[in-house]
Amino acid sequence: MPTPSLATAYTGKRTADNAAFVDAVARRNVELTMANIRKHSPVIAELEQAGAVKIAGAFYDLKTGAVEFFA
Repeated sequence: MPTPSLATAYTGKRTADNAAFVDAVARRNVELTMANIRKHSPVIAELEQAGAVKIAGAFYDLKTGAVEFFA
């Protein structure tokens, strides 16, 4: 399966030494992973549509230790 582009709407400096850009790419990766699960796992997608399960991604901030959940 080809790897999708991690393109973001981020408009600043797009390099690995820019923490804001790295953050935007990491968050986009979580979103794409959730979409990929829905697309490639019909069983899980069906269970989610029925309300039996919820697909949630999480983003761990290395600086603060906080976890942000995406639903």
